[in-house]
Amino acid sequence: MFHNASIFKDFRDFTKKNEEVRNLFTNNCKPTIAHFNIVQRVTAGLSFLHKELLSKRKLIELKEQTPFAWKTTHSVLLQEVKTAVWQQSCENPKSSNNWNNKDTGHAGTSRHYSETFDDIPEIANQLILARRYRVIKIVGEGAFSKTVCAEDLYRNGSLVAVKIMDSQYNHVGFEECKKLRYLNLHDIYENIHISKLLNTFLYDKHFCLVFEYYRGGVLKVPYMINEQFRLQIVRKVACQLLTALIYIKHMAVIHTDLKLENILFVTENSYELRVIDFGNAIGLDDVKYYAESFEIQSLLYRAPEVLLGLPFGYEIDMWSFGCILCEIWIGYPIFQSDTKSGMIKEMERLLGPLPSSLYKNAKNFAWYLNRNDDGLKDWPVGANKET
Repeated sequence: MFHNASIFKDFRDFTKKNEEVRNLFTNNCKPTIAHFNIVQRVTAGLSFLHKELLSKRKLIELKEQTPFAWKTTHSVLLQEVKTAVWQQSCENPKSSNNWNNKDTGHAGTSRHYSETFDDIPEIANQLILARRYRVIKIVGEGAFSKTVCAEDLYRNGSLVAVKIMDSQYNHVGFEECKKLRYLNLHDIYENIHISKLLNTFLYDKHFCLVFEYYRGGVLKVPYMINEQFRLQIVRKVACQLLTALIYIKHMAVIHTDLKLENILFVTENSYELRVIDFGNAIGLDDVKYYAESFEIQSLLYRAPEVLLGLPFGYEIDMWSFGCILCEIWIGYPIFQSDTKSGMIKEMERLLGPLPSSLYKNAKNFAWYLNRNDDGLKDWPVGANKET
């Protein structure tokens, strides 16, 4: 009798402990009403921002075409902009190989980037990897990996995504595996919106990572007639991204490569998403290793402290988060350039001059100050004075 009472007490204590852990996790990592209110305030100006950007672009085009176009009234121009909002297609920044000597960074995504690497062998359909995963099709290619969609023969043909690393960059796959194992291990309720690593194996000297397969594809919000409904979708996406960022910060991890291509919808008919690609993720203690080069983050989503060379932290992911919200609303990256100086110029054009008190100790602050009235000396010659 006493033995049964002891078992019951232990079970009750265990249940209570589990409930405490669950409540603590929910409070720390799930977006509360306060978080949603923050998202609501941040996203309230997206529509106005988009119209302002389009109006400025339209004015520049009119000025270049004919001087008489400036006689068009501002109200008529705004009416044209409202019509153009729903017809605006996604634009990609112009690629250029003429890099400024001072700006040695590139628009690539990885700190492990190299111009030469051995090609990953061609993946044939119906090929079976590790005697378990039958390849269906290639769904993505990167600088040093290929991702294929495959069916798991051990689990009734359920679909998975297999990321096959180039053999020279197996260590990148090992790092991603280590980070994801750590993050997935503590995600006991599976509600923090990051990709789930299922398995790893070696295929012909290539390290392979097996993930859940997300059918929804890359994150994008369609242009709908009802702007309020579209704004609700953006806010829902923002809350899920904040959930993921809160969790990885809680686990002392910085993603460092948050961008639109690394966010996938789980299914085609829902707006539930997952953050993927933790190959470039680092811990807070690893920041010191980037104090020399500051080559981290994709250029279009790179935070100003990284561009100018200041010690950075979790905040760089929040900068990328803001850039993503603007991009899925207006349809193109809010800051577009292929050089670091060009990125600084784009930021200042929209947000104003950088505060010197914050960046005076930055590594690259000297060349930032070395500018004339039109901006940095390394900026394009066509910068207009009205900017």
